[in-house]
Amino acid sequence: MYTATGFYFVCYVPELYANYKNKNANLYNIPEKVLLLLGSILAFSYALQLGNVSIIVNYGLSLGIDVVALSMRLYYAFQNFKQIVDIPTVNEA
Repeated sequence: MYTATGFYFVCYVPELYANYKNKNANLYNIPEKVLLLLGSILAFSYALQLGNVSIIVNYGLSLGIDVVALSMRLYYAFQNFKQIVDIPTVNEA
């Protein structure tokens, strides 16, 4: 079980690194991340109902990495959107 979690994290490393390095994301990828997060939440709640520690750790870690990935994606997508639209700040208005 822990091996699967390790491989799951390894699969996320290139995406997290690319998001951090390029600081680039678009709004089209957000629904995919939301669905992954929803699936992780459901899996984690099922693991809590089972009470199996290894499954709780597995889905808890995957839920955490999904939250981080979605947060990064939302942040950079908003930053890119803000640059494209050039939203004025309070002081500029």
